[in-house]
Amino acid sequence: MRIIPDKILKEMEKNIYSGINVRNASIVLLWVLLCLFFVNSGTSFLFTYISGGLFYIILPVLCFVLFKDIKRYLNFPEENKKMPVFIGHKPDTIFVYPILLMSLIGIISSLLAISGFLPAALRQADTGATGTVEFVARIVFLPLAAFAEEILNLLTVSFLYKKMKKLKKFRLVGSIISASIVFGIFHSFGWGLDAAILIGISYMPVFLATVYTGNIWVSFLAHLYNDLIAFTKAYYSGFHFIVIAAVTVIPALWAIMAMVRKTR
Repeated sequence: MRIIPDKILKEMEKNIYSGINVRNASIVLLWVLLCLFFVNSGTSFLFTYISGGLFYIILPVLCFVLFKDIKRYLNFPEENKKMPVFIGHKPDTIFVYPILLMSLIGIISSLLAISGFLPAALRQADTGATGTVEFVARIVFLPLAAFAEEILNLLTVSFLYKKMKKLKKFRLVGSIISASIVFGIFHSFGWGLDAAILIGISYMPVFLATVYTGNIWVSFLAHLYNDLIAFTKAYYSGFHFIVIAAVTVIPALWAIMAMVRKTR
């Protein structure tokens, strides 16, 4: 039994970015490692968020300069007949698919938590500071961080795919698993290795979504919604359900409006 059917596998392989090379990938990797070191070595709120902001601003710019044709992955996805339709193409892309993907991330994390694999480091991550100013700063940076990380994830999975030719039919699966682990390891700078491994495992579906859709829209929005809910819960646990409601009620209202229009 194949992990991914051949027809879907070939379609996904077409969406791998082919313009990556070792030199440019090394430049991006060096920038990421340097910034992670400086951001996590900061001793003040101001230093951390200024350096973090520069990191997330410069990272995608650097990627666009070194890999100019990667901008095509930013195009809003065209309607795909293979994708199920819930509300409509645009609302599904903006809300439904990302919410389903975000839910899958949560399910995987919950299963790992039930199994006892969830480390205390992740349960306590980012709960140390509860200041309103810091909370607002983090919320403002969330879209930028999610966008930059999804661009980096696309490059990572593409680079690993290019280097895993010997795996043949397992090449795509191997590159996605490896890229997920790399994504988790990048988070080990601030959260510890155990939590980083858990993050990597939980985010494997995000890499699948990027490769399957051929753009970062669904992955970016799922990443953003997930982080928004997680950070809200970490800082103000009593109010994070409001964020969940906002994210989930909007597509429901959109669906009701669509049905009302059809009955007129």
